[in-house]
Amino acid sequence: MKALAVLAVLIGVMALLRIPANRDVQEVSHESVATNYAVYRNAAFQFAFAHKGYSGDIPLASLSLPESWRMARTWHARMLDGCCYVYGEASPEEAEAVRRLFRGSFAIGLAYGGRLAPATGPHPVPVPSFVPNGNLVSVVEVS
Repeated sequence: MKALAVLAVLIGVMALLRIPANRDVQEVSHESVATNYAVYRNAAFQFAFAHKGYSGDIPLASLSLPESWRMARTWHARMLDGCCYVYGEASPEEAEAVRRLFRGSFAIGLAYGGRLAPATGPHPVPVPSFVPNGNLVSVVEVS
């Protein structure tokens, strides 16, 4: 729990340090949503690695989130067939802010046609049908 709180604070500080004075409010808002998603995603992935045999939706109450954390969007986490999917509605600009935050990870993007977009890397990442098209999604294998 303490490690997650420290991570959340560090991500917040990094986001603040990366905001030059000439950036517009909308761009800063995208990064705030990205940071909010990142904290939720990390808590969901911690749960997934601690409960590898779990299947189904991961309840918010089961996640170790900082006490002051509040959802910026309605994020969802679900485990299926040894993978954890964290997803929710986000604009393409917010999704891009998340990808920048995670340094261009191939496991983060938007769900389109059952695949993760942008389709980078040697193999396209499949996305199950419970993730709506256009949603921001991050996937990790935990099996």
